[in-house]
Amino acid sequence: MRDHLKHVRAVVVDEIHELAGDRRGVQLTVGLERLREATGHPFQRIGLSATVGNPEEIASFLGGSENVRIIQIPLSKDTKYWVEYPIPTEADQALARRLYTAPEAAARLSLVADLVEDHDSTLVFVNSRGTAEILGSRFNTLDRKIMVHHGSLPKEERIRAEEAFKAGEVRGMVTTSTLELGIDIGSVDLVIQYMSPRQVNSLVQRVGRSGHTLTRTSKGILVAVSTEDLLESVAVIELAQEGRIEPTKVPVGALDVLAHQVAGLLMDSEGSVQLSNVKTILGRSYPYSKLDEKQLEQVIDYQRKMGQLKRDGETLYRTGRTRTYYYENLSMIPDERRYLVVDLTNNQAIGILGEEFMMENARVGLNFIIKGRTWQMKQIADDGRVYVLPITDPTAAVPGWDGKILPVPMELGLRVGSYRAKIDQQLSSQDDVEPTVKRLTSEWPSDPYGTRKAVEETWAHKKTGCPVPTDDRIVIEGFDRYIIVHTSHGDIVNNTLGEVIEELFRRQGLVRMWWNDAYRILYEMVADTADLNLELLFTNDVFGVSDQVLNGACHGVLHRHFPWGYYMKFIAERFGALARGRLMYGEALKELALKFRLTPIYDETMREALTERADFETVKKIFKDIREKKLEVVFFRSAEKPTPLAYHLLYRHVDIPELIAPENVEGDNLARLKLAIEGRTIDLLCFECGILQRETMIAEIPNRPACQNCGSHLLAPLFWSSGYVTGALAKKMKKEKMEEDMQKALVKARRSADLVISYGKRAIVAQSVYGIGPQTASRVLSKMQESDEEFYGDLLEAKLQFIATKPYWSN
Repeated sequence: MRDHLKHVRAVVVDEIHELAGDRRGVQLTVGLERLREATGHPFQRIGLSATVGNPEEIASFLGGSENVRIIQIPLSKDTKYWVEYPIPTEADQALARRLYTAPEAAARLSLVADLVEDHDSTLVFVNSRGTAEILGSRFNTLDRKIMVHHGSLPKEERIRAEEAFKAGEVRGMVTTSTLELGIDIGSVDLVIQYMSPRQVNSLVQRVGRSGHTLTRTSKGILVAVSTEDLLESVAVIELAQEGRIEPTKVPVGALDVLAHQVAGLLMDSEGSVQLSNVKTILGRSYPYSKLDEKQLEQVIDYQRKMGQLKRDGETLYRTGRTRTYYYENLSMIPDERRYLVVDLTNNQAIGILGEEFMMENARVGLNFIIKGRTWQMKQIADDGRVYVLPITDPTAAVPGWDGKILPVPMELGLRVGSYRAKIDQQLSSQDDVEPTVKRLTSEWPSDPYGTRKAVEETWAHKKTGCPVPTDDRIVIEGFDRYIIVHTSHGDIVNNTLGEVIEELFRRQGLVRMWWNDAYRILYEMVADTADLNLELLFTNDVFGVSDQVLNGACHGVLHRHFPWGYYMKFIAERFGALARGRLMYGEALKELALKFRLTPIYDETMREALTERADFETVKKIFKDIREKKLEVVFFRSAEKPTPLAYHLLYRHVDIPELIAPENVEGDNLARLKLAIEGRTIDLLCFECGILQRETMIAEIPNRPACQNCGSHLLAPLFWSSGYVTGALAKKMKKEKMEEDMQKALVKARRSADLVISYGKRAIVAQSVYGIGPQTASRVLSKMQESDEEFYGDLLEAKLQFIATKPYWSN
């Protein structure tokens, strides 16, 4: 092979941006320098990409110490973008009831399905495998020929989908980033992006799959799922049209790749290599051009201790373990254990479940969606196979295999913040929203309805008296026991800022939990924020701290909050210190930080934390800008409800999102609650004849339910203890002795049945709500509400009361 490599004259790296951003690219750069050693002469290096945001750095990445010429070719190719925010119709309302989903979601499904029907070939891009499976499942229910394609499907399934799409057997395919690059699937007329693509690079690559010639127009329609998603989608389009592609961040100085390439240089040699040659070859590559010699010495010494090489002065020697270590760690992609899903009816593999999902959720009887269909787990074998059978269940769970969704970068987040500033400024000089809606409809590539909803949300926010958060204004809002820090700095910066603020609060024990997205940070405090002086708290104890205290907080975040074990496991595997693919969790992961404390493995984990997983420098700049009054901070106290802009994050994490919803979505949330309840299945036990009626959909229960066997109305709704209670009733009918627990369960079920006799279906609905038993249900039902809205509103209040008091129960 080395003789053949001597004749290499050129190396072409297609889609170079995909490699440059992770360890595969670092491996490539050193590999090119090793290839140069093998050829004995320089060769031409060509990198190709349509989406490079930092061409100078990527040129250095490709060429190393060689000169590189950057050729940017301006294209006159036409690209059209548009954002849709569909209005639910009466047909969508009916579809929502059929699919047990929200009317807005049904409207989006209808829109996508219609667009697919109107074109010969359409790719529907989504941001996660879970979303792909949900959409695939919904389209399967609607009998639409739209296939699913993502990385967790077996290779045979992916190839079958690609060939069917290319042959025109199906008009649409729902896919993740697996089809973002150059897989040949034939001509594509239209690209639909379901939800914001979150990055400009992804938008350009995905929409570029349509009209894939210079003479055809690339068409992309973005389907927004919320007003914030609409603003983000418009911002992504605007940045793409300005050519502002995100810069690719090269992982400079990765020590695990360094160790592997030292072994690679030994494999290239006759058995030994001079340390000076190692330094020269590595130093020619961009990621190691400024390598600290002390770090190199530490890595080599660690490899020597593990037996991967020997050292005598300035000479390194190959050992028996060098080859094994090198070839077992060729891949820089982390090894996650995966579980093959097998259909019991034909013994064919249908998909793969991730290790995280299996650890947290897997059990016999679990219903989940894969390959666009619903399945039930029947057996989990020791060899890692999961045996399943297909079932019909529209309320099934979705496998938790998504991994990390692309983070919203800071530039995109700030652009959305600037849109809010623009809307705020225009609304401040007007008495209604119409002029602003009209102006933005003419400026933005989005439908008028979506633009109106985004403007109306900001209008509703302003009406609360709260200032609008913008790209240069942070709003700190207090509501109940929550603090919402509105800041449009993107996912990574907001996550880092959230960690630092929590660390500063740590000594006071104020924070119970916290979450973030690209536009806000949400803290759940241990007490009501009405008891806190938020302005004094943040002015003195957060943004007013000295640089020394801030640096200490950043250090504390690194050592107390960063998931060391999770990342260290994969780094240790690449060093050869742990077997690849080993299943580890809990205490075993926590112990890794101590085990590898004084090793290059620990140092590499620290490098990754500081450069790839957090952004402490930007957080420090935010603190500095606040002190210097370059960044405004304002405070607001919400009384009865949080502001509309806070609701985007609150509804995902508070116990009762329906009760804190802004007025413009409160009615929709009650409708969603009703849909969720009606989509549940229950068992009904007849206290007259003892017959159990299994798996009855609540939506299908008549207002006056009766036993299918004897016609009695004395029916007890049972949700998870039907077998136990049925056995207890059978014993009672036979006048057999029962244990005390069984007697209590039977008494409770009888009380539930008495309510059904008195109140009919509403008694079943009430008792299906989390935290509502017979006693609470009786209190709610006794109000005899005249409308469903009143009834479901009372159920929500009862649920809120249960959750508020539950932490204080002794049992």
